[in-house]
Amino acid sequence: MSVLIAIGCLIVFAAGIACYPLAFHMDSDMMSLLVFCAGVLLNCLAFFIPWQLTGHSRK
Repeated sequence: MSVLIAIGCLIVFAAGIACYPLAFHMDSDMMSLLVFCAGVLLNCLAFFIPWQLTGHSRK
């Protein structure tokens, strides 16, 4: 299960990284901002998923 979570998060993280250069090739400024923000949100999601699914208790 942990391997599937890690692979899924790597895919989400790579998609977020791919959004950054794509944002600079957009014609519209608003679309460029939205794609850049989507990249930031995808990268945050890639870190949030394992923390919530695997837990982070201090015992």
